[in-house]
Amino acid sequence: MNEVCQSKYTQELAEQEYHLLKQQITYYNSPSQSFDSSSIAHSLLNDLSIPDKQMQQEYYQKCKALAEECRTNLFAMYMQAAEDQREECKKKCEANPKKIFSSKHLSLNNDKEKQLSKIMIQLLDQRCQKISERIKCIYKFKAQSFL
Repeated sequence: MNEVCQSKYTQELAEQEYHLLKQQITYYNSPSQSFDSSSIAHSLLNDLSIPDKQMQQEYYQKCKALAEECRTNLFAMYMQAAEDQREECKKKCEANPKKIFSSKHLSLNNDKEKQLSKIMIQLLDQRCQKISERIKCIYKFKAQSFL
């Protein structure tokens, strides 16, 4: 039962991390967070000692394109890692009820005293629901705090 609760916790954590990451990426891709409005862009324009304005603009555009490409690639890697983690946790969590069910049938054949009762299964389900609610509440607060 501890294993079921722990895997539910891990699954919900991975799920909420994934959703928070999606929200953060959306926020960081917004116009207010663009390269042109960043402190790097302003310092780059001010620190350039290139007297030719056209060359200065070309250099700036190349730096901007490189920064945006790196950011896009980084966000894609973050999303892929979060998605992989989410899927792995989901599979582990889905395997646990099968373990309980198979051990329940095994105990029916071997020892009826060790059989999980319906009440215990309901309590376990309620505990998993509470874990999900708790994690969702924490991540709702996290999402509000960065926006």
